[in-house]
Amino acid sequence: MVALRGNDSGALDSITVNLSGATIDHNRPPPSLDRSSPIPAIKVGNIYISGDPIHVLGSDFSFQFEASNVELWQKLQPEGKLLLILHRAQDGNVRFEISRAAIEKIIVNGASKLAEKQGVVVENAKLELTPRGPRALDGELTLTAHKLFFHPVLSLAGTFAISDEFIATVSNLKCHGEGPIAALACAAITPAFSKIEDRAFPLSALSLGEIQLRDLEIDTADEKVVVRARFGSV
Repeated sequence: MVALRGNDSGALDSITVNLSGATIDHNRPPPSLDRSSPIPAIKVGNIYISGDPIHVLGSDFSFQFEASNVELWQKLQPEGKLLLILHRAQDGNVRFEISRAAIEKIIVNGASKLAEKQGVVVENAKLELTPRGPRALDGELTLTAHKLFFHPVLSLAGTFAISDEFIATVSNLKCHGEGPIAALACAAITPAFSKIEDRAFPLSALSLGEIQLRDLEIDTADEKVVVRARFGSV
């Protein structure tokens, strides 16, 4: 549902979008978008977008986005649709929340689709998260499965951190396998760890227009993961 308020088509008071009940279809990824050379479109006093719940891979999460004194720019897409781009905002915040049980369910459903090609049935996923400050956490994922009369157990561990410069890194990746199938899986996975650990992911590169990321926190209390971010124009 979308609600618009305001009498001036060039400067609205507010835009409210409610995505509650929407489903993300992982089999139909969104089309690539052309953001090149946009032009000014409209000013909006407040934009509020929310979804609780949003469904994905048989599980749910919630999402909230709010921004004030916004400038939206536009770009016509090849298929004739108009893309609105967040170009400027005085202040804004984003909140994403998902339970640990929901993450485990997503992992089981996603891993099952990959494993079934090898005749492996993923039975369970257990995720342990330990915070290491407001922007870092240690994670350990244990997957149990079965193939014929084998019951492999695969454990993956690592550290995710975001620096004061908003650069995300993954480190201390480890894999341990119980049983011959899990041991083979670890042997296949481990060589890729160094490539992942050598990479840095600058979150500032995700900025749009004059929007800059100002703060980000990750909270893992109460059996859930909550990510909060603040942004605004320079």
